Amino acid sequence: MTTNVLERLRQDTAEAHQQIENNAYAKSMMDKSMTLPEYVSYLKLFYGFLKPLEQQAVQTGLPQQLGFDMTIRGKSVLLEQDLLHLGVTHEQLEQLPMCTQLPDLSTPARMIGCFYVIEGSTLGGQIITKQLMKFLPVEPGAGISYFNGYGQDTREQWLAFRQMILDNSASEEESLEIVHSARETFRLLDQWLGA
Repeated sequence: MTTNVLERLRQDTAEAHQQIENNAYAKSMMDKSMTLPEYVSYLKLFYGFLKPLEQQAVQTGLPQQLGFDMTIRGKSVLLEQDLLHLGVTHEQLEQLPMCTQLPDLSTPARMIGCFYVIEGSTLGGQIITKQLMKFLPVEPGAGISYFNGYGQDTREQWLAFRQMILDNSASEEESLEIVHSARETFRLLDQWLGA
């Protein structure tokens, strides 16, 4: 099962992944109709989901246990940089709605499944970065840090995360838990973005 968990993740989350890519914001990014205020709204939504999720992850102590360095892997700080660059104030950031229906991160497998969704989005973020730079006044380090993610290190970071999945899916139970958590994360994120 161990060597199959990555393929299983890909297959079992494909529909949910597609659902996220079909939201109105994502579509407007790809057809270049997204306005700057809409882009800011989209970033605010991601921030409202990722900030409490990352805080919850840190509180569990699991990232340290797994060697998942939140100072490198955390995305909410990138969203803060983008939002501040695009005119959102610190006070406004503090008042943004935060998601309360978050994935269960109570076990290493659940946390890995959840962050499979977040880390996987850095791959698509490279395409989104190039697309947004064509029609919005943003660039890496200036309004598009979140989607640019790891920049040139994206592939290396993704491969390291894939290895973490393999290292923590020795049993069928762990593999199923990882896949379940990834699906739950997609569902809750889609629910939040569509709310």
